[in-house]
Amino acid sequence: MTLPSFFRAGRPGEGSLYSRWRRLAAPSLFFAGVIYYDELFLKLYCFHSLSLPGAVFTLLFSLPLACLLGLLCAGLSPRRGRPALALATLLVCAWMAAQTVYYHLFKTFMTVFSLTKMGMVAGAFGGMALGEILVNWFPIIMLLLPVLPALFCAGRILPGGELPSRGRLRWALLAVLLQLAAMALVLCCGWGVMSLRYIYTQAAVPELEVQNFGMFTQTQLELRRVLFGIEPDREHVNRKKSVPLSDGRQEELPAAAAPVFSPEEYNVLDLDFQALIAGEEDQDLLEMHRYFAQAEPTRKNQWTGYFEGKNLVWIVAEGLCHLAVDPERTPTLYRMSHSGFVFEHFYTPLWGVSTSDGEYVTTTGLIPKPGVWSYSLSSENYMPFGFGNQFAALGYRTLAYHDYLYDYYDRDRSFPNMGYDYRAIGHGLDMELTENFPSDLEMMEKIVPEFVNEDRFMVYCLTVSGHLNYNTEENAMCRRHFEEVAGLPYSDPVRCYLACQLELELAVSSLLDQLEQTGKLEDTVIVISGDHYPYGLLDEEYSELLGHTVDPVFEIYENCLILWNAGMGRTVRVDKYCSSLDVMPTLANLFGLEYDSRLLAGRDILSDAPGLVVFSNYSFLTDQGSYNSVTDQFSSWDGSPVLESYVAEQIAEVQNRVAYSAAILDQDYYRLALNGPPKPESQDRPFRIGPRRSWFQ
Repeated sequence: MTLPSFFRAGRPGEGSLYSRWRRLAAPSLFFAGVIYYDELFLKLYCFHSLSLPGAVFTLLFSLPLACLLGLLCAGLSPRRGRPALALATLLVCAWMAAQTVYYHLFKTFMTVFSLTKMGMVAGAFGGMALGEILVNWFPIIMLLLPVLPALFCAGRILPGGELPSRGRLRWALLAVLLQLAAMALVLCCGWGVMSLRYIYTQAAVPELEVQNFGMFTQTQLELRRVLFGIEPDREHVNRKKSVPLSDGRQEELPAAAAPVFSPEEYNVLDLDFQALIAGEEDQDLLEMHRYFAQAEPTRKNQWTGYFEGKNLVWIVAEGLCHLAVDPERTPTLYRMSHSGFVFEHFYTPLWGVSTSDGEYVTTTGLIPKPGVWSYSLSSENYMPFGFGNQFAALGYRTLAYHDYLYDYYDRDRSFPNMGYDYRAIGHGLDMELTENFPSDLEMMEKIVPEFVNEDRFMVYCLTVSGHLNYNTEENAMCRRHFEEVAGLPYSDPVRCYLACQLELELAVSSLLDQLEQTGKLEDTVIVISGDHYPYGLLDEEYSELLGHTVDPVFEIYENCLILWNAGMGRTVRVDKYCSSLDVMPTLANLFGLEYDSRLLAGRDILSDAPGLVVFSNYSFLTDQGSYNSVTDQFSSWDGSPVLESYVAEQIAEVQNRVAYSAAILDQDYYRLALNGPPKPESQDRPFRIGPRRSWFQ
């Protein structure tokens, strides 16, 4: 019996099956080892844990990419293939190292879309990035280690010999089969509320995707969302809904019906969803019409129009945290946070692409779409609920200020589109940058005289002084106030954080003084919230402020919302779980603005709508308890058991708020549903939600 050449002893010929197999398998196995090693190191460094499913599926999803990279290098001549192998290894390792540094700095992962804007970010904060590279030298070196064998052992990894086209096709087919096999196995993992199948096919949770499938698979899923949109939970949408009747009874309506809600009772607009449904041929838009037609709006309440006719100064403060508010160091902020409206359970979740996502959530009441700069893309959309547009229609002077670069994060396009006359450094705001840290106090002293004598004004301010890094070498605001906090029993980064927030205290005090001097204080509502928690502090440093080890799942995002008016005369305490997503609809109700609460992801905190705090990884808080998506565990506040159906319903609600927020952005839905002005053809964008074009529909 004669064995095939592959199994024969001795050195096979260059054209043998063994030789062809070795030429393809050797570099592919090398890349598999490189990718898997880097993926595991990233998980352990960023998350400090590694699950068995995460280890297994990361390996399975590493193999197809490894086969393709091996095929790429093996398909070239040895003279070109070996440098290509070293270059490909360097690119793989550099991408993983960059993600590790980015996560350490921003507590989120870098997206492909963000790469197109890196010039803007690097130009502004390149020094910080360099500092992070120096701080994270150990993980960078560890992640770049595979480059050494790629450089010095390329001859062994990539042997010589020709590779016939048939062999290339078979290896490419193997990569496809491995990918399909990994996907099929994921689809079989449907147990639990937040199952692996749900994470892979439906949810938009980069953190869980990296933990369970790896960084490169997360990048693939991100591209899928950008191109095809986010799948809503149709089972939740299509179930029967109970609609309130005028006599208090409940009427069950099928999913296709569009209940009618009176604008006199609810915060809704007079939208004819039945006509929209009847005249729509696009299946994506048709599903959106049906969803919003059945969405439960918020009722008007005793606070509707409470501040109607007053002025508004709305401040989104960089890195503000309730732990920085102190009766002695920040008496003005402390007084305001403990009077007016006091929200006992307010959170500022961190969203996943850019820090402008915190602004987008707060000012639009929508959840940012993963993978893109949502505020930047919204500048091409019709945004009638933007407060600049809303108040300008009422005859207010509407202004927006930012004590940083005018066009940073494309705010020069998004803020005017929200209806503001926008001024920032380089355009209308005469300030100097001091090592990227301008003075909030200086901004307030310059801008208040521009509007304080107006009959009615609505002003939006975005501050900068509280920005990381928190050290006296890089942060001018930390240096300016460090002596005031030098005696506090904290580490230097914590003291520097508290120091730079003292600049916000001075800015707000200046604002109140100028309003009082002109007799406008009692006629002006002040709103202050952070864009995110101070992620420039390590968890250990944040724990110093708390006095105990911080819970990184929920507690770290707990914050304060200042909603204050000198003429209130009383303190209103609100015991509901709420977040920055709810600020915009709450203010809209308080000022008696016309808006449709069905078309927002946030809810009026002062309404009877149940509280729901949504986090970027689909963890959530309600009045019943907390859900941790990483562990797939729900814990009730009183320890009592909760039905799994309740958790599943809340997850579906979270999924739909995420999916339809993205759909509003992708489809420019407000322009369609609210009969907005025509959109110029030059502004058309390819990003759409596309259930029919989804990979899994």
